[in-house]
Amino acid sequence: MYPKIIIITLLLSINFACNNKHSANKKNHTGQIIINKKLQQNIKHEDTLNHRLRNKQNYNFKDEDLVDISLLSDKFIIAVRYASKNNFLDTVLYPCSKCLLRFEVAKDLLKAEKEFEKYGYRIKLYDCYRPLHVQKLMWKKLPVKGLVADPATGSRHNRGSAVDISLIDTSGKELDFGTPHDDFSEKARTFYPLLSDTIKANRMFMRKIMKKHNFTGINSEWWHFKHNCGTKYPLSDKNFDCDSVQ
Repeated sequence: MYPKIIIITLLLSINFACNNKHSANKKNHTGQIIINKKLQQNIKHEDTLNHRLRNKQNYNFKDEDLVDISLLSDKFIIAVRYASKNNFLDTVLYPCSKCLLRFEVAKDLLKAEKEFEKYGYRIKLYDCYRPLHVQKLMWKKLPVKGLVADPATGSRHNRGSAVDISLIDTSGKELDFGTPHDDFSEKARTFYPLLSDTIKANRMFMRKIMKKHNFTGINSEWWHFKHNCGTKYPLSDKNFDCDSVQ
């Protein structure tokens, strides 16, 4: 008799334990669904593919790859001048407003963006990679040493290792750097002395943060920063693929 009671008791205990486990699993599963719904709400305004790429730990890009910066972050203000007539040539030179950079360069620009963000600023991108045939058009228009790079040797833009930038504050207002982008007056020179203290401070602040993240400014243009990878990457005439995500 006793063995039967023991067996029945054991069976009841096992059944009770299984039911509890099933109930716990159900709660966990329900909790996971709630979390997933919250995540879906957070990303509902983002393209699914771009969201996935931005959040991957390993982007599967090689350092030499030309990568669309918007795949890596949505923090940048992309306002590429040569995709419109709002430039010194008054001509549309790019088929779309995209910022392509070598992946090595893009990674350092992301670090700079994060640091600027601590101060309440975002990077506005006026130009990144520039196809070589566009450089030739610029040279034809302004063949002056120091203003436009000779396409025979090329610009860092043609290698995907330079950016033209400014900074935007939290209200969307651009910091005062003294001149617009692509201004060819003396005022555009980085260390031009006859500027207000505020403009000088803005230029030095941007230059300091960019230098910290492997970008070197130049004297002739306050907006231009070249990555310290030098001429490691070749000149390129690859055109923009406006239909792809990269």
